[in-house]
Amino acid sequence: MGKKSSGIGSALILVVAIVVLGVTLGVGLARYGSALPLLGPIFGEARTQTTTSPVVVEGVRDLDNLASIEWTESVIVTKKSGGGAIKQTFTGEKVVLFAIGEVQAGVDLSSIKDEDVQVGENRVRIKLPEPELLGSSLDEEKTKLYDRDQGLLRLRPDDDLVKEARIEAEDKILAAANENGILDTAEQNAESTIRTFAKTLGFEEVEFE
Repeated sequence: MGKKSSGIGSALILVVAIVVLGVTLGVGLARYGSALPLLGPIFGEARTQTTTSPVVVEGVRDLDNLASIEWTESVIVTKKSGGGAIKQTFTGEKVVLFAIGEVQAGVDLSSIKDEDVQVGENRVRIKLPEPELLGSSLDEEKTKLYDRDQGLLRLRPDDDLVKEARIEAEDKILAAANENGILDTAEQNAESTIRTFAKTLGFEEVEFE
């Protein structure tokens, strides 16, 4: 008789322990579900998207240096001093400059505000700033004075003529970069970088406007 009572008591204790364990795990999963990815599916806990707009904005701002692009262009510029053929022959000058320069463009991701990002369950929409030119310059090591022709009676070279040729070369390199779509490429690079980043946060769809 005593043995039977002891068996019933042990069974009741086991049932109570299972109930308490189940309640404890249920509370733990509700509170720390993301920290227990393996136990969540067992107890029917669905994974939720907890990333907010400010989190996305801060992350995108950190990508600022990755959104720029640099293009290299080359150009040949010929500059002549003023005057007709006779003046050119005796006191004129002609320079031929071979120039290589870089043009930088990008999207200023640091200027993105919280209201520029809309977060859904599995989707994020981002309003990007317009791409812009960041600067241009000549490569001093590769830019060379290819030819210089002075008139028969000219005593000194005209350094201002070379400066004018350099300015024109930089202008032409900048114009070529614009014609080749450097701003469009900068925007595409920014979108690609942000899309990759957003998908690491769990977003399935990334839209831009």
